[in-house]
Amino acid sequence: MGKPNPYDELLYTGYPFAQSHPDRLATLAMLFGMKPAPVESCGILELGCGDGANLIPMAFGLPGSRLVGIDSAARSIAKGKAMADALGLRNISLHQLNVLEISPEFGQFDYIIAHGLYSWVPPAVQDKILSVCKMNLAPQGVAYVSYNTYPGGHLRQMIREMMLFHVRGMTDPLERIGQARGLVKFLSESQPQSDEYALLLQKELDRTLAREDHAIYHDDLAEINRPVYFREFIEHAARHGLQYLTEAHLLESQTSVFPPQVAEVLKQEGVSIIAQEQYLDFIKCRRFRQTLLCHDRIGLDRSFNAEPVRHFYIASSARPVSTKPNVASSSAVEEFRASNGAVMSTSDPLAKAAMLFLGELWPQSCRLDQLLLKARVLLGPGASQHEERPEREIAALCEFFLKNYRVDVVELHAHQPSFKAVASECPAVSPLARLQARHDTIVTNLRHMTVELTDSLGRNLLLLLDGTRNRATLLRELVAMMESEKTGMRGEETFDLSFDRLEQKLSELARLALLVA
Repeated sequence: MGKPNPYDELLYTGYPFAQSHPDRLATLAMLFGMKPAPVESCGILELGCGDGANLIPMAFGLPGSRLVGIDSAARSIAKGKAMADALGLRNISLHQLNVLEISPEFGQFDYIIAHGLYSWVPPAVQDKILSVCKMNLAPQGVAYVSYNTYPGGHLRQMIREMMLFHVRGMTDPLERIGQARGLVKFLSESQPQSDEYALLLQKELDRTLAREDHAIYHDDLAEINRPVYFREFIEHAARHGLQYLTEAHLLESQTSVFPPQVAEVLKQEGVSIIAQEQYLDFIKCRRFRQTLLCHDRIGLDRSFNAEPVRHFYIASSARPVSTKPNVASSSAVEEFRASNGAVMSTSDPLAKAAMLFLGELWPQSCRLDQLLLKARVLLGPGASQHEERPEREIAALCEFFLKNYRVDVVELHAHQPSFKAVASECPAVSPLARLQARHDTIVTNLRHMTVELTDSLGRNLLLLLDGTRNRATLLRELVAMMESEKTGMRGEETFDLSFDRLEQKLSELARLALLVA
């Protein structure tokens, strides 16, 4: 009898990863000159899918696509199958299977995902992961592989080795986790503040303490956890006929955030894209990468031509910093700040008007042609400098949005998810989110991102939003739920729940991309 699967001993709680969604992969592939399969009707394979927390929301949002997940942990696959069955999904299949068992007959896929797998498996399995990314990937397909990297991995490995020493001889998962946490806490409290070693160690210790139990057990205390240098990973991929496309988060590959002299050195002639990325890892002390690969025979366009932008959906959470932005003036510079903290500024009236409209539209997106029309309306007749030359306007906006996509102010999408900006008479949230909310405070929205339900009122409301209740019914049942839960709210506060407050909460759920009606 072999060793028990550690993922069956202690379940690893999965989450959706927006950066692995085929929408992200297709968008980036198109920017580099590829012609990936339409997101709405594609084939997706996830290696090491766990409980399907990443794959199942994709299947829910892409009913015309075919999704397959494999994992060696029986309990995780059983949990995922139960979730898929509860949602009535027929376009996804989950299999308890070892990666080594996959053959060409398993099928061809447009997008292959291997998140949190490569660094935690033996060399033979690492080889197989990249082999699958080659033999089972469609000609214009994209593979996503995440892995731990050096030089940042050295810091994490240092803490990991300390924990492994401390828990040696212990076999019970909970005991190992508890003792590992205890050691890290002890080390954290033992550091003199002025010591150089302490300053280096403290941040890593704090990061470890913030990790969830299952992450400590399966990542830090795992039997295998091998970071690699970026160049080593790319060399490994090249041996399997795969080439580097880009990072799933494009900002990670940008040099514009560094001083000009640094960017100039990295961009100088003769420095390959692989060398440039490796130097970026040295500069950032990067510890983790989410790399996209494609077949090595594909000729990639790395010029960042903005032409593809006209075919994308555009979205942005950015709002003007000024309370009264001067949109029409070409001499007034306005600053816009996104919800992630990213900032951009422009004096171009059309660009300012477009950003204002996107901020109001958020979290929804729209095509460039629609955005141009809305921006013109905001500016008023005759305000656009190039109104008589629409192609020039479109080209200018394409450049503007591509530039701001690269710095995380704007989102570009190959696919537009279906959700509602305004609650209907009988509102409904995603059935997936309602199912998740029964057991957790973290749910997945229709933009493939996690949303934490921080208050009991919002969670109870979400549970009621199945599309069968109008506002009056919702208010009555919500008050009853709050009272029966004994959440700590005083009775008079509970009875103060009003239609205005209900409408406010519904608007919040809409802004979180959770409503389907």
